[in-house]
Amino acid sequence: MGADARMTTGVDAEVVGEVGAEVGASGPASGDVRLTSVHNFRDVAGPGYALHPSGSMARGVVYRSTTLSVGEDDLGVLERLGVSTIVDLRTGDEITRQPDVIPAGADYLAIDVLAGNTSAAAFTGVGTFSVEDARRETAIMYERFVLGDDERSGFGRAVSAVAGSTGPAIVHCTAGKDRTGWTSAVLQLLAGVREEDVIADYMLTRELSVDFVNAIRAYVREEMPERLDAIDVLIGVEESNIRRSLTALDREFGDVRRYLVDGAGVEEDLVDELGARLRTGR
Repeated sequence: MGADARMTTGVDAEVVGEVGAEVGASGPASGDVRLTSVHNFRDVAGPGYALHPSGSMARGVVYRSTTLSVGEDDLGVLERLGVSTIVDLRTGDEITRQPDVIPAGADYLAIDVLAGNTSAAAFTGVGTFSVEDARRETAIMYERFVLGDDERSGFGRAVSAVAGSTGPAIVHCTAGKDRTGWTSAVLQLLAGVREEDVIADYMLTRELSVDFVNAIRAYVREEMPERLDAIDVLIGVEESNIRRSLTALDREFGDVRRYLVDGAGVEEDLVDELGARLRTGR
């Protein structure tokens, strides 16, 4: 397993690829669009989350996913949706191991939002890594989503790409929970979704990924049982993680607009235009 493949965004990309080929969608899908060849594909707006003080988040603007290793039928679904932009948040090594299947007419943009700053050394090569290692590296990653210059810049580019999309956009990483989860949270906050709904949407991944996670656990139990407890941490979805990022955002920037403009370098007009597109009923 390559040195860049295993990281604190989940579990080894090779493992995810192997089990992902066997496990498609699981659990109830949010919204009208459901794919059978990948799990946790859903509208970032959920059912049309209520906004503060009024209105709802616009559906059909941005979708979230795991790696887009879609089959022919699901590729047709994406093409009928008119998907025009794919934002891939993975590392180069992850992309090489499992490239996306791109819908016809869609622009593809790869943005390694971790920029090599997440310490993967403890999760590669010989030896083992502990539950404490996994928890520490996960905590660092979620803090760097807000505090890391390179990470903020990467997320800023991702949001800019969504803002510039002429049709529906898809944002994804490998497991579709950490990098994708934070991007989704940022877009929801920009629209005006209440924080409790942002957190609940983040936690929905736990429900929608049951079969996928069970398949990974079965693989790890067979191939590397000594790492099962630590990998459980890496593939888990914990409320404390998203709260860590949200707390850092509030402390350092005050609100998501300042995070995007001052922290992530997104143009003010672009942020405001995207915010308006993400809202309905105002």
